[in-house]
Amino acid sequence: MLINGRKTGVLHDGTGAPALFLHCALAKAQALQGLMACFRDQWAITAPDLPGHGRSEFDSTQDFQDQAVATAAELLAQNDRPAHLFGHSFGATVALRLALEHPKMIASLTLYEPVYFSLLAGCAPDAYAREQADSRAFTNAATAGNWPDAARAFLARWSQEQFDDLHPQQQAYILKTIPLIVASQQSIIFPEKGGLILNLLSTLKLPVLLLKGAKSPPITGQINAVLADRIAGARSAVIPGAGHMGPITHAALVHGEMSRFLSGDQA
Repeated sequence: MLINGRKTGVLHDGTGAPALFLHCALAKAQALQGLMACFRDQWAITAPDLPGHGRSEFDSTQDFQDQAVATAAELLAQNDRPAHLFGHSFGATVALRLALEHPKMIASLTLYEPVYFSLLAGCAPDAYAREQADSRAFTNAATAGNWPDAARAFLARWSQEQFDDLHPQQQAYILKTIPLIVASQQSIIFPEKGGLILNLLSTLKLPVLLLKGAKSPPITGQINAVLADRIAGARSAVIPGAGHMGPITHAALVHGEMSRFLSGDQA
């Protein structure tokens, strides 16, 4: 379908209350099908491919995150009532911006490890500096245009799969989309944008669930802690045995935490 003049791939699954699911970078909407299936009898889920991913086009003249937010906002506007919103990793940064900019369109917000590193620049500078150091191998390879090494460095930190172990077709897809990690840096790494988001967090009045994997990089917990401290009433939970790709590898456990949260069970 066309959204804002760009070809956009969209998946639909389930019946019930409207929901919007946003996948992580380097993936596509299909990656969340396991989690979507868990909600099939409860929600009518829409899941777009992020710009430049799957079947979606990317306009290199526009900010990557801005495009993703605009696409998702158009999909939310098609609902006749507020939708439940789920975002994973970069998709969770898009979901957070949607909640801040369009709160009346959203019934609840679940974020699995939003990679909003820029939030730490102003309130946890040591953690921000460590992240810059930990991502240096990726940054150096990407700056040199060595995308295979950039992919190796990125997946070594954030995925349970290593680049050289992937099927050639998967490797080709990663190499196609990995430059978009660089395109996302203005929104999720540069301090200026993070400061703006940080100042708006206290305005968020939606039910918010912050999830992370027990085996994820420590930086994800530090970002979630910043969000929990500034979003009134936000609930946090850890998915046992999961890493950063928990919504894909541990979909049933993620579904369980979301279901308990939405039912009001705080145990």
